[in-house]
Amino acid sequence: MNKKVNIALLVALSVVLTYCSSSKKDAEKAAEKKQELEEFIEEQFEYPIPTSFEVTKMLQDANASYDAAVTNDPASVDKYETEWQKALNLGVYGADLSFASTFDKKEESVAFLEASKKLIDELNISTAFNKSLASRIESNLENKDSLILIITESFYQTYNYLNQSGDEKTSLLVVSGSVIEGLYITSELIKASDYNADLMQVLAAQKDQVQKLTALMEKHADDANVNKVLPTLRFVGLFYDQLGESNEISQGQFEDVANSIAEMRSEIVG
Repeated sequence: MNKKVNIALLVALSVVLTYCSSSKKDAEKAAEKKQELEEFIEEQFEYPIPTSFEVTKMLQDANASYDAAVTNDPASVDKYETEWQKALNLGVYGADLSFASTFDKKEESVAFLEASKKLIDELNISTAFNKSLASRIESNLENKDSLILIITESFYQTYNYLNQSGDEKTSLLVVSGSVIEGLYITSELIKASDYNADLMQVLAAQKDQVQKLTALMEKHADDANVNKVLPTLRFVGLFYDQLGESNEISQGQFEDVANSIAEMRSEIVG
């Protein structure tokens, strides 16, 4: 996704927030927030792919249901000790937070937020925004549009901080965790739906982000931590190459790629 599309997404969300405001004061605050986000995106590193919110929104539009069983247990956060585990699972919990908040699961959203905040602290991603992230999310749990804006900005801030710190590989591991979790959630919901065609198309729609992420990861193919996920991303990329322009997925193709995704996700979450 290019910078203009990122800005358009945030502007659209901000406009929704503005029209939903109950007073002139609320509308003014929403307009200020829109301007802040536009300026932030212009000034910072471009987030390389669509955020996990776009995946979970597609799932919602396809009439999927929220299923806590396909998310990573927030209590598991204490067992992640290495930097690669923390980075990948920060991405996983970010996707789970998107999933829960998209489907208005407030209690689950708070739990994923707390797990994410713990990993952010342990990875020393100490931006001013992330320091206030918990309080900002908790105070906006009743307003999904504001919540989406806040969490989306957190994705950008985290990616930007790591890149400015010269830690591109860690930033890509965070993004990888988010992408793999989005693929996993989608594939598990497909299984539960008996191969629903609309959900199959949600899986097909994640082709571009997998290809873009794989290309970025290839630049660090000699890194041991990157290679914990790169082979699986390559395999998923081959799966997408086989689909052609129709994006039609056979049951056999799905089962092959779903198994690979599940294996990789299991290695990440432990």
